[in-house]
Amino acid sequence: MAVLGAMGSFTTVRDMAEPWFGELAWIVPIGLDIGILVLLAWDLLMEYLALPWPVLRWVAWAFIAGTVAVNVLAAGGDPAGVVMHAAMPVLFIVVVEGVRHLIRQWVGLATGRLIERIPAARWLLAPISTALLWRRMVLWHVTTYQRALDLEYRHLLAVSRLQQRHGRWTWRWRAPLDARLALRWLPAELTGRSTSMPSLTEPVDDPERDPPHDHGEEDRAEPFDEELVETTRRILAEASRQGIRLNRTELGRRLRALGFSIANDRITELRAVAGGDREQRPDQPTSQTPRTEQ
Repeated sequence: MAVLGAMGSFTTVRDMAEPWFGELAWIVPIGLDIGILVLLAWDLLMEYLALPWPVLRWVAWAFIAGTVAVNVLAAGGDPAGVVMHAAMPVLFIVVVEGVRHLIRQWVGLATGRLIERIPAARWLLAPISTALLWRRMVLWHVTTYQRALDLEYRHLLAVSRLQQRHGRWTWRWRAPLDARLALRWLPAELTGRSTSMPSLTEPVDDPERDPPHDHGEEDRAEPFDEELVETTRRILAEASRQGIRLNRTELGRRLRALGFSIANDRITELRAVAGGDREQRPDQPTSQTPRTEQ
C-alpha cells in the first residue's frame, strides 16, 4: 500500500517539479518520500534511546504537508482531481505512521513499559552481578535502572538475613520455604495490587500474615535439632571438665568439625538451650549447680 501511494505521488510531484529541475525533477518526490521515512525512523530511534528531539518529527510533518499540497495543486482546482491526487500521498503517509505506531507499542514506548538499559560501564566492571540485575529487571519488569538498583539492594539485605540465621551456604535449603519464595516474588508496590505476599521491603522470614512477635520469639520459632543440642552439651561438658571456657567462635568451630552447620549469631542461643550459659549469667542463683552429663 505504501509503495502504491508513493508511486502515485511520485509521478505528480515529478511533473510539477520539471519546470524548475528539468531532468533532475525525479529527486524532488524521492527526497520527500525518503525524507519522511528517514526522519520518522530517526525520531523513533531517538525516542527509544531516551534522547527525544521533536524537531525531527516537525520536519517530517512539514515534508508530509508539502507532498499533499503539491498533489492538491496538481489537480488545478477540480474537486475530483483534488481527491484523487491527495489520496496517494495520504495512503503512503497513513501506512508509514501505522508502522511507526506499531513499533512504539511493540517496544513499549507508547505504554511507558520500556525497560531502561543498564550502563555499559557497569557491564564492564561487574559483568556477573549486572547480568543478575538485568535478569531480575526482565523477570519483574522493572522499567527504570535506579528502581532496579533499589530492589537489588533490598534483595541482598534479605539474603544476608537468611545467611546470618541459617549459614552462608546452607540457607538455600535450611531457610523456610516461604522465605526463599519471597526472594522471587514480584514486589507488591510495583504492581499496585494489594497482596498477602511478602515484599522485599519487609523481612523475608516474617510474612505479614504471621502475628507480630519480637526477635527472640522469632528465633525460637525454629527449634534446634535434638542431636545438635546433645552434641553441644557433650562439648560443653568436656570443656568444663578440662577447665576450658569455650567462646562462641570455638564452639562453632567444634560443631562444624563434627559436620553440623549453624550461623554464628545462633550459637549463643544454642549454648543457652544446651545449658551452657548458666555459669555466665549474673542473675543465676548461686545454689543452682551447672547441668552435667549422667
